[in-house]
Amino acid sequence: MDSTTAQVTHRLGELSAEFSGWRIGRGGSGHWWAVRGNELVRTRNVDELRARLHELTSSGAPGQG
Repeated sequence: MDSTTAQVTHRLGELSAEFSGWRIGRGGSGHWWAVRGNELVRTRNVDELRARLHELTSSGAPGQG
């Protein structure tokens, strides 16, 4: 496994543990994405993805209970 693949795998594990209920991945175009129900977050930067997911989960978005 090359270092980029290892880094992506590590980040996916971190994000999945931090944001249960979200399906998280990285597409071939380099975009990171997260899906939960009808909600989709897509960005090129993993740190921006994390920040946006924090905003959604702390704002009491639908599906939070």
